[in-house]
Amino acid sequence: TIATYSSTQVTEPKLPFLSMMYQDLTVRMVIVYAMPDAAKQLAISDINRALEDEKLQHRIAHQFPLSEIVEAHRLVEQRGTGGCVIVQI
Repeated sequence: TIATYSSTQVTEPKLPFLSMMYQDLTVRMVIVYAMPDAAKQLAISDINRALEDEKLQHRIAHQFPLSEIVEAHRLVEQRGTGGCVIVQI
């Protein structure tokens, strides 16, 4: 199962339909805002565990102190940062 919550860069993605069909894959669209709180907590636990086990890596491209939040916001608006923009509080 492939779960996705966003495709703002590619609003109409192309999929390898035949290959996916023979793998019996499921594509599931996830709306985080509509998820029950219990499901969000389970997801947070699973993600934290995967990060601790080094099975996931953050795609942090830039980090800014709170005093530079305007610059961080400008960078996000430019897109193409190659990862997440983090504001440290």
